[in-house]
Amino acid sequence: MNRLTYRPISLDDFEPYAEFLADPECTRYLLVPEPHSRELSRSLLERNIAQHDGTIGMYALHDGAELVGWAGFQRREITGAPEVELGWLVRREHWRKGYASEAARELRTRGPERVIHLIHPENTASIAVAMNLGAEHERDIEILGGPVAIYVSRNS
Repeated sequence: MNRLTYRPISLDDFEPYAEFLADPECTRYLLVPEPHSRELSRSLLERNIAQHDGTIGMYALHDGAELVGWAGFQRREITGAPEVELGWLVRREHWRKGYASEAARELRTRGPERVIHLIHPENTASIAVAMNLGAEHERDIEILGGPVAIYVSRNS
């Protein structure tokens, strides 16, 4: 049974998005692993809104009326090659409830044949989500001076 509904990320998400990105526990495994300012959070949100093309983009995840987080696709350039990343952000009060796995499974069917998942090597929860999609570890790199494991999943 699907609990989640999906809508493209919007400016309505700003307050909870900024709150999430200001929390050091929530940001410790992000590409920039530190609390984000409201200005940076707004800039990232606006970029995600502008880049949404109807399929490739970030989605707000709702369980009923409750906003539980965001998940979706972002275009990336990794060592000179264009890629599409599928990632997820779940608000702390909703951790360990299976929302990231549910959203990743659903959105994976909507994306391109190959997607990557950029995951900090110590983020065992996100690694488990990727593995549940059938992802395989491809390689390790550094992005913005920090370690990142690249996992790859394919639509079956």
